[in-house]
Amino acid sequence: MNYKNKTISNSLICYSLIVVFFVVIRILSYFGLLSFLGYTGEIIANIIIQVGFLFSVSIFMFALLQKNKPKDVFVFYGFKKMSFKAIFYSILIGIVVYILNVFVASFFNAILQALGYSFSSSSTGSGYPFWLFIVNIVMSAILPAICEETAHRGMLLKTMSTAGYKKAIIISALLFGLLHLNIEQFFYATIIGLYLGYISILCDTIYPAMIIHFMNNAIGILMSYASAHSVPLNSLFVFIDFSLANNPITGLIFVVALIILLCFALKALTKLLFKETAVKKINRLQVALITQLERERYLNEVKDMLDGREESEKTVIEFEDFDKMYKKQMIESGNSGEIDNAILNDEKNPKFEKLIKILLISCFVLTGALTLFTFIWGVI
Repeated sequence: MNYKNKTISNSLICYSLIVVFFVVIRILSYFGLLSFLGYTGEIIANIIIQVGFLFSVSIFMFALLQKNKPKDVFVFYGFKKMSFKAIFYSILIGIVVYILNVFVASFFNAILQALGYSFSSSSTGSGYPFWLFIVNIVMSAILPAICEETAHRGMLLKTMSTAGYKKAIIISALLFGLLHLNIEQFFYATIIGLYLGYISILCDTIYPAMIIHFMNNAIGILMSYASAHSVPLNSLFVFIDFSLANNPITGLIFVVALIILLCFALKALTKLLFKETAVKKINRLQVALITQLERERYLNEVKDMLDGREESEKTVIEFEDFDKMYKKQMIESGNSGEIDNAILNDEKNPKFEKLIKILLISCFVLTGALTLFTFIWGVI
């Protein structure tokens, strides 16, 4: 098994363990076998699920299987620093993604409802204290943004990328949607996953995906808190619902125009984020390389003069020397590590061998079966 295939199989071994754990926990929850934990127990269980499995397995178990240091895994997954401007663009994208997500969720929910599916009701009513809002932000926004992204846009996406970016984005997005183990969340989570995978590859850092994921979840929690305390933060959606109910044609035109406007905004912000991340890193790398090349050229000229060579006989920099120089700059800038270099040096194209296919199919079957079960359960 070549290095690329080994990397993919190791990531799927880790992810299969995560899937099995998630499925067991969800089945136990369905039958009420975890109700004895109470609310405090639920918080502890959520921390164990997010940090103990999604994050720790994706980082430490993967590092153990790869025989690499966790630091190298962090670099490989794309934990690379960003500018404040890039963070700001990511926050704006998160707001746009949330609004678009509401429309996407509403569309698929309407289809599910037409098929006879009954949605679970979870209302906090007026008894929604501020401390519970903070707890929900931590449990349902901060931890998922870090841990779920580490597993999907870090481990899965990066390892699968060796077999092709499109395949990696689609597989990681589908498993991201299915791992919610809920038909209500599968569709919009998968669509968000596609965009998060695309932007992670485009910007060569996992942080934008984490910020966008956090913003999407946090705004939803904020809307619930505001609604419980009669704060009209969701006036836009109330207005849309009112317009569609009273004047369907005008309301539909407004919704379509708003979606088109948001899509253009998303495209523009994505372009700005790309320039602020990947393009800036490339420019910095170019400057560093040019500086190093000029230094090497100057040293070669001095050596030629001391050796009495003519100008036409000056020593040139060999490709091997330039390659070493390039890799050194990538490592020093924090854009590359041992795993990246090992994959780059492995010239063989990865093929989905038997073990990889079995693990991948098993993950899809387990998560898909339980997600389908939630639909059947909601219909009957």
